[in-house]
Amino acid sequence: MKNLRYILFTLTTLMIFFACQNKNEQKTEEVLDTIAHASETVAQTETVAHFTEPVFPASGKKASDFVPANYEIDMETEADLNQDGLGDVALVLINIKDTTALRPTLVLLNQGKGYKLYAKSFSAVEPKYREDGFQIYDYENIVIDSGKLVISMQATGPSGTIESTYAFIDGDLVLSNISTFNMGAGGQTEVKFDVLKGIYEKTDINTMKEDMPSTTTTKKYKIPKVLFKDSDPGEIMIKAYEKVGD
Repeated sequence: MKNLRYILFTLTTLMIFFACQNKNEQKTEEVLDTIAHASETVAQTETVAHFTEPVFPASGKKASDFVPANYEIDMETEADLNQDGLGDVALVLINIKDTTALRPTLVLLNQGKGYKLYAKSFSAVEPKYREDGFQIYDYENIVIDSGKLVISMQATGPSGTIESTYAFIDGDLVLSNISTFNMGAGGQTEVKFDVLKGIYEKTDINTMKEDMPSTTTTKKYKIPKVLFKDSDPGEIMIKAYEKVGD
């Protein structure tokens, strides 16, 4: 009888011991899981907050005065943009510490004794490089011509070609035209979008045939006025294609 009581006592003690062990292990797992989730949240927050918009001066004596620390001029053009007889400047800057980051494009209006920062955009021009280190476009150019700002980016690969044009209208620098050109297996597609008139024109070229026949369709697609500072030509063309491109 004593032996039976001893055995029961021992079994009960072992059961309590293992139960406590399981609870401790569960608590440890919960703590580790909480830490892991906290780390993931911090990592996600850091990724979202990765880009910090640089601070630009409101005015400067020369174009280089508008280039903040860790940036350099990637593209530059100078000519009369607002048709006041003075040479204005447009700059595309690149972050020298992160060439995949957004590239600010600045429009500087000549005041006679210096420049003022008229407008800036972080979406008028795409990043220079992809995350894998490859350059997105083979050729890039920015020019002020006949009172218009023209930004061109060309690639022979899937990025294709996109050109956006801006003009001063009623005192605002607005997006006036976008054109794209893409090549694929057996065909080429050229799209011209007159943003101001709301006219979308798409030309499909069949390169599989010797005479390369083409078909052009024109549709009306009106969008609200797009200011330079808010413009994202690539995104606008994607939405236009989804709406009326087919």
